[in-house]
Amino acid sequence: MVSLDNINCRMVGKSLTLFMSNLKSRRLINISCFRRFLRAMPCSLFFAVCLSLGLSGCNGNPDVIRDIRELSQDHFAYVDKRQCDFPLVSPAWQKKMDEQYRANYFMPWHQEASRFSKSDVEQAWVTFKYDAREGKKGKRRRRAWIGKMAANAELLSYPNSSMKAITTVTAHLRHLPAARALYSKPGSSGEKSSPFDKLQVSSIAPGTPIYISHISRDRAWAIVETGYALGWMPLKDLAFVSPEFGKRWEQGPHAAVIREKTPIYDQNEGLLFRASLGSMFPKTAEDEDTLTIIAPARVKQGWAESRKAVLLKETAMTRPVAMTPCRLAALANEMIREPYGWGGLRNNRDCSAMIRDLLAPFGLWLPRHSADQANEGGLYVDLSNLSPAEKKKLILARGVPYLTLLWLKGHIMLYIGSRNGEPLIFHNFWGVRTMSERGKQGKKTVGHAAITTLYPGREFNGMGQPEGVYSRYLQGMILIVPADQMSLTVTAGGG
Repeated sequence: MVSLDNINCRMVGKSLTLFMSNLKSRRLINISCFRRFLRAMPCSLFFAVCLSLGLSGCNGNPDVIRDIRELSQDHFAYVDKRQCDFPLVSPAWQKKMDEQYRANYFMPWHQEASRFSKSDVEQAWVTFKYDAREGKKGKRRRRAWIGKMAANAELLSYPNSSMKAITTVTAHLRHLPAARALYSKPGSSGEKSSPFDKLQVSSIAPGTPIYISHISRDRAWAIVETGYALGWMPLKDLAFVSPEFGKRWEQGPHAAVIREKTPIYDQNEGLLFRASLGSMFPKTAEDEDTLTIIAPARVKQGWAESRKAVLLKETAMTRPVAMTPCRLAALANEMIREPYGWGGLRNNRDCSAMIRDLLAPFGLWLPRHSADQANEGGLYVDLSNLSPAEKKKLILARGVPYLTLLWLKGHIMLYIGSRNGEPLIFHNFWGVRTMSERGKQGKKTVGHAAITTLYPGREFNGMGQPEGVYSRYLQGMILIVPADQMSLTVTAGGG
């Protein structure tokens, strides 16, 4: 039974916006009148109204597609309880993978020069210098904006720095040294809600080792390299690392955060930041209920200092976390219905970031982008020349639940098993394309992580593509774990 007294009013507020937008789009109400009515409504009463109207909870978009309404969004529904706590892979293989993970993760602290050429860092300026869809005024504004940033960037002197550093908050890599968003359709009414900021590269978790290769003239921005991405980052979001600090940080053992948005408190100074699932910190002590970790803090003149923080074992575990079906399901449930964010925009995740972070606590390293994950994530099985029916048959025959990726250009998904003979996937996606019976194309916005079939939104596809876009354009299946390293044959719970 849901206790209305415990409803988080902030979550309800977010849901109110989504709820009203949905009703407005369907032209069911006068939105102005309804907004005034709901502002005066207590949170608990609003939640009750949501339930009575059949909405799918008040912490996400209404369930606009059938798959999300009809399929359980609890990962434990797809795990065989008899296999719940059995290890999926051999301990020796997992230890080896974790060692490779650490080598990639700490790589920026072991390089003496940038891994990228001047032409690499200049490419973004060429990409965003012009936009053919802008008018004359827009082009002039774009040139002036780019010119001002270019003067501040001083790329003629690239690289002008060589320093080790660490992120002290959730930071954001940008293609250009600008916090301002650049959306696909400048001036559109949907800019504030769009997750597609073209300047966004990736969000970077607190405590991530980075290498600084260049600093802007105003010393507000730096070109930084992580183990998996390159971009501009505000200097205020990082701290310089001394050799002593780096040695202690890298030494281990390490803890992995297993609960999304875990608050990290300094014992003396309060909240430092909130750590996302998959974040990694040195562990200094452990007892029956807690882990003590080191967290980074930026102090005078921009240097990093260590701060002790105590975490409950409900929120963090020693790396690598034992890879069992139920542990995978528990971590995946932390991400279910998480809002979509292109490149980590607004501290949310896109498809590849979600899978990368989900597997990180287990010591499995994946690149940042979906195409790279497909190429480097494991054994690649080509599906491009198969029919949708043949693809489905092969996935069901060879796919390992929670350890198999499915890729099509621009999107990657995690295969989690099957239900009624249909492959099921877990993925974070913005929406699905639709087609009316008359052939008019459109889209349905989902905007969060969900469990679906390979045919999400098929009920809106009219006479277009009954087999679904995902199934039709699926390019490859990636088997993350070699067959000879599996210690358990995984079955999908529920049949």
